[in-house]
Amino acid sequence: MSRNATRRAGGVSGAMALCLALSACGGASHAGSGAGAKSNFSLADLTTGTAHGAVGDLTWYGDYRAPYSEDPLKTADYPEETILGNVCEPLLRTAADYSLHAGIAQSWSQPDALHLVFDLDPKATFSDGHPVTPADVVYSLLRNTDPNEASNFADSYMYVKTITATGPKQVTVTFNRPDYTFVQNMGILAGAIVEKSFAEKAGQSFGSAQAGVMCSGPYTIASFDGTNTMVLKANQDYWDKTQQPLAKSITFRFLSDPSAISNALSSGTLDGAFDLPPSVVPALSKSSTGKLYIGGQGSTTQNIDLIISSLTGGFSDARVRQALSDAIDRSGIAKSIFDGAADPLYAVAGPGFWQTSSAKPVYQAAYQNLAQSPDIAAATKLVQQAGATGKSVSIAYAADSPMTAQIAQVIQQAGDQIGLKVKIVGLPDQQYGSLFTDPKARAGYDGFLTINYLEFPDAADMYASYATPAGSQNFNGYNDATVTADLAAAVATQDQAKRAALVTAAQTILATSLPWIPIVAPRALVYENKSVTGAPLSFSYMDSAWAASVGAP
Repeated sequence: MSRNATRRAGGVSGAMALCLALSACGGASHAGSGAGAKSNFSLADLTTGTAHGAVGDLTWYGDYRAPYSEDPLKTADYPEETILGNVCEPLLRTAADYSLHAGIAQSWSQPDALHLVFDLDPKATFSDGHPVTPADVVYSLLRNTDPNEASNFADSYMYVKTITATGPKQVTVTFNRPDYTFVQNMGILAGAIVEKSFAEKAGQSFGSAQAGVMCSGPYTIASFDGTNTMVLKANQDYWDKTQQPLAKSITFRFLSDPSAISNALSSGTLDGAFDLPPSVVPALSKSSTGKLYIGGQGSTTQNIDLIISSLTGGFSDARVRQALSDAIDRSGIAKSIFDGAADPLYAVAGPGFWQTSSAKPVYQAAYQNLAQSPDIAAATKLVQQAGATGKSVSIAYAADSPMTAQIAQVIQQAGDQIGLKVKIVGLPDQQYGSLFTDPKARAGYDGFLTINYLEFPDAADMYASYATPAGSQNFNGYNDATVTADLAAAVATQDQAKRAALVTAAQTILATSLPWIPIVAPRALVYENKSVTGAPLSFSYMDSAWAASVGAP
């Protein structure tokens, strides 16, 4: 399954990339708060610690801009996904290791590949005290399929046939083709539940600063000025007494300048932050007011790649794409540009997409076969064999991102070393963003840099997004029948090891054809001052109610 609409990923700046939230792997039957896939990470490794007490008012970095809407479906980007999961709970909860747990749905099961059944917790209520009913859940999920709603998660529902109430506290999703991956969407904002009556009454104003939203999360939106601050306050009547929020309120502030972010954290103006630009790592590592946490390899589902925008231009010969990939010093980029807070990436769906899978050994073995050091001699020979020596290719990047500018320069230098002239072009925000939506905008470039993510790990969906004909990030028309068949079979396969075998078979082909060239994978970066702890040290903060666990050490 893949998305039909791309979305902006802020990262270091507003024009960093367009990105996707796709469906991911799930088991056949889960129930209770302990449900979820076995993790190869220790939860202790994926959080900054355990909070043991309440705190008053927190301030947190809300990312590079304010949310465009309070509606959980309208924009899927760092600001919205960092904040709104605390207000509008998804049907299920996603833990720091990406395992799914009971939430509004107290249990769920997938009796076969075409049906997914959710039984709702009778205690679940919205912040106005009204109970969460099957009608609310059906309405909320179906909003994703309504073109008038323009949900950023619409493509996740591509294979949904019906969503119906099948009991007084039960909802069933029926698919029109086998799908064991859809369930993971119910742990992100694709599965966010809103109160039907409130949303219908608000109409087109739902999610605006004036009308607001009505959801069931541990926080509500107290105020939002649309630009500088959004304030959440603890829902004192939150229905789940085992998950009560520890912070009385959280004020999110939005900063785009890395120096301003670093200064605000070091001075204590901000208590914490996710999604930090790599340029702040040296300063915050020395901070005396708090601690910078750097996750391990695979602690995010982010990937920085070179998208080949045309398979008929300067990169039309796969040997040229392979040559440039072979020449890139990925380890050097990770060390020098990211200050060690990134890892070389040899497949777009790298370790962050399978570290928590029970089939990790299958993925890991296949991935290790792709790892390589730069080989200038071999790359030069490939360029010569392709008859491309001295020829030019053009690569675009976001001009207001120092990090992507530096990566572009490294790629340009790699091209020079192998006889390929690489022209790099920095584009302003709007022009760069159009590369993801307008074929005419892409026509002038052979490739462009992106930072990409999924909210949870699933290698099959990541590959399907750019390497299958229906993929929402297939910008160059790449089409390999075997890759498409293997990825479709993976989505329809419940057994994790069998799914991994199918995905890695597709990955082997993609590693040669390279419709995208992987570069590096950022690690999770979280900063907290000394007065707080409990934030997730993984990408799971996207769309989850992470703030409820942040409190006093």
